[in-house]
Amino acid sequence: MTDYIYPLATVVLDFFCVLFCIRLTASKRGPLWLIPMTLSLALLVGSAVCLLATASNIAGETLSRVASYMSIFLFAVSVIWLITIIAFAQRTKPNRIIAEDRKALNEAEFIKKRTAPKYRINADRRPTATAAVKKTLSLESAEKARRTNRDLYAHGPVSTVRIRRTSFARSDEE
Repeated sequence: MTDYIYPLATVVLDFFCVLFCIRLTASKRGPLWLIPMTLSLALLVGSAVCLLATASNIAGETLSRVASYMSIFLFAVSVIWLITIIAFAQRTKPNRIIAEDRKALNEAEFIKKRTAPKYRINADRRPTATAAVKKTLSLESAEKARRTNRDLYAHGPVSTVRIRRTSFARSDEE
């Protein structure tokens, strides 16, 4: 009965390796797991052959001794292979903290876009918007134009400028 422990344990470990690889092929990095799955299948077939050789008495005493040593070797390889697959799965798994940070950043940008005020800037298409501003020769003529409601900026930019006297302007009233 003790002759069947290592071959049976090897078959079970290799079967779990194959199932684990099949499960990981459904993940985002699925094609990456096809090679480990084929290696796990090869180990499963080898361990199944060793279990069959141990169970059958047709091969003889010498072949069953070789199969028992081979099953111990395959058991060690299967344990190392399962540890390798688990470590590789942990290594290729995306970092949860980085994924949550990226998700929070995307959500914040979406909320910012949805709640940001929308400004619509209309182009000023009036003919006076693109023309050059006419210069006035003196402050007095500009004040006369303002008092008479004459457009000082005819064919020039439209603006509402209130002209004020400064200390630099000449005044005839002084």
